[in-house]
Amino acid sequence: MPITVSEKKGVVIFRLAGRMIAPGVKEISEAIAERLTDLTSPPRVIFDFKGVTGMDSSGLGILMKVYADIHPRGGEIAVINVDKHVKNLIVMARLITVFKNFESEDDAVAALLQRS
Repeated sequence: MPITVSEKKGVVIFRLAGRMIAPGVKEISEAIAERLTDLTSPPRVIFDFKGVTGMDSSGLGILMKVYADIHPRGGEIAVINVDKHVKNLIVMARLITVFKNFESEDDAVAALLQRS
């Protein structure tokens, strides 16, 4: 699964594409962990799901792992471009309050910066 990483005003943006399903999630997890390891300030992360065509519990597990890694450091996660399937997974796992959903990248960046 290809991942494009960018940064906007100190917020790391992961643009995901393809299917977030086992067994390919390990490389996703490693790429995300590698990028977040070097951050010294509380990590502010956005996951852009625009290119995601499917996700299972393994994909959701990656998001939870990132949250577990950055939350103790004061980090936060926002999600954008979430389709109905992914949103249903997040709601069913009762994680809707953990991952703040925004309409646009600019809205998510502004909200994460406001909280810091």
